Amino acid sequence: MDDVEKIKQKIDIVDLISEHLTLKKTGRNFKANCPFHSEKTPSFVVSPERQIWHCFGCQKGGDIFTFLMEYEKTDFPESLKYLADKAGIKLSGPVFQTEKEKQKETIYSLNHLASTYYNYILLNHNAGKDALAYLFEKRKLNLDIIKKFNLGYAPNRNNSLTSYLMRKKGYKPEDLTNAGLATIRNGRVIDFFRHRIIFPISDSRGNVIAFSGRALDINSALEGPKYINTRETIVYKKSDSLFGLNLAKDEIKKENRVIVVEGEFDVISPYKEGIKNIVAIKGTALTESQVRILKRYAEKITFCFDTDRAGEEAQRRSIQMVEKENVLASVIVPPEGKDPDELVNEDPVLFKKAVKKDISIYDFIIDSAVGNFETKTVEGKRKILDKTLPVLSLIENAVIKEHYFKKLGRLLDTSVESLNKEADKIKNQKNVKEDILPKKKLTREEMIEPYLISLILQYKQVNKAYLICEETLQGTDFCLTAYNRIYSFLGDYVSQQENFFMGDFVKTLPSELLEAFDKCYLAPLAFLEDEKQYLSEIQKTAKEVKTNSLKSKLKNVSEKIKEKEKNGQEKEAEEARQEFLELTKLLKQNSVILIK
Repeated sequence: MDDVEKIKQKIDIVDLISEHLTLKKTGRNFKANCPFHSEKTPSFVVSPERQIWHCFGCQKGGDIFTFLMEYEKTDFPESLKYLADKAGIKLSGPVFQTEKEKQKETIYSLNHLASTYYNYILLNHNAGKDALAYLFEKRKLNLDIIKKFNLGYAPNRNNSLTSYLMRKKGYKPEDLTNAGLATIRNGRVIDFFRHRIIFPISDSRGNVIAFSGRALDINSALEGPKYINTRETIVYKKSDSLFGLNLAKDEIKKENRVIVVEGEFDVISPYKEGIKNIVAIKGTALTESQVRILKRYAEKITFCFDTDRAGEEAQRRSIQMVEKENVLASVIVPPEGKDPDELVNEDPVLFKKAVKKDISIYDFIIDSAVGNFETKTVEGKRKILDKTLPVLSLIENAVIKEHYFKKLGRLLDTSVESLNKEADKIKNQKNVKEDILPKKKLTREEMIEPYLISLILQYKQVNKAYLICEETLQGTDFCLTAYNRIYSFLGDYVSQQENFFMGDFVKTLPSELLEAFDKCYLAPLAFLEDEKQYLSEIQKTAKEVKTNSLKSKLKNVSEKIKEKEKNGQEKEAEEARQEFLELTKLLKQNSVILIK
């Protein structure tokens, strides 16, 4: 009997899955809502007899190993080791690993060494004394909390970490670049993080998967963005990650509630004061993947974002995501418009009171909309309805729905009947979309444009990525309006700003583009081995976008020629033919470049 079979005999699948999901017995089997897709009616079935599981909604299934691999996002060797330890079985031999699995292990090891190194520099080296003073004096942290979150400092040198990892630990340059710890510049291996406070980002099992670095001197132009993060690697996906989850998960289970904030210090400061069921997102809004991860630990998600307009919009988008996942949600509104870190440091008691007085998401949606727009003007009422009805119309409980419609009606001086009519319009529009859109398979043209925007936004130097694209595109119109507008806004920003700051750029976008932007910013991209390959992918994709645009124009001009010929407008037809020839020439030139 091999190790896999021994483990299967020792670990019952119902016991294992029950540690993560609430299973209900139905006949011979057990059922639960599937953790891998959204559903209201349980379709996830576990068979104790056959020791297997299957979801009839998303069609995923398997045994104890595949469940753990899906649930924890691990590879087979890691799941095998974990379950062997759980079963008390000593593996009879080394676990076979693919090249990708070996690379993952290398990145985990490197990140562990890097986090230890950064922490040592902060706490024990003269180079870290200013950073430590900043954390003690300005951020009011103590030694225990710094050690708890394993905070560190990246020295203001080009090769501090790289020298340590390559000379003393024997790692290769490609190992460091694969992990996102270093970049290659003019043939030299350079530290990615320099002169920054370092926050290790860990997965739920405690593996360090990435880092976030805060500039120590944010007023210096040389520092770049206030925060930079490890680029995505084979172990780190921004849309799947939550800062502090490894430390918070037990408290989240205990409280059956998780508080979601925007930044690392917004997690650390409340944690210091005993509020430990708290995590931070890594983006402009909570993602579907992050919601599903948090659902594993708690039935309620409470938001506490910045109280500026951008924070409210991020909170609103996150709430809509939570609603889709059928999770209880509420909002903490910090007094005086302060963020959690700021308020905790000024008055921790006041913040704790705010945490206890969280409000319903529906009250927040209404109150924030009414606070931002006029309730007496026609235009103000329209904007308030645009912000509130899409969420309120989703409420299934008729009594609760009427309660909030009455509240909104009083504020807008309108009837519940009128609000119901407007809500029905939204519902009908949604039903039309649900009937039509899922049946439509995206064309290559519809996929390539958001992919290009994702490549630009997720590159470490957005300005550079945009300029590389612009060398090819120059005046090219995207086929899809949303991505054409985002690209245009990027151009405006890059032409005015020497350095790219994502937070500032997002503020330039109109609200109707934020959903498309978020998808591009958080889209999981295929792993690209090095910077050269990444830039090559940007160039290749830009050329494909240009080709698609030229083909679309050729089609339109061709139809124009037929129309003019049919109407006997020979002069206009000849002008269109000349335009057709010019476009054909451009298409051939771009095709030659693509072949090269």
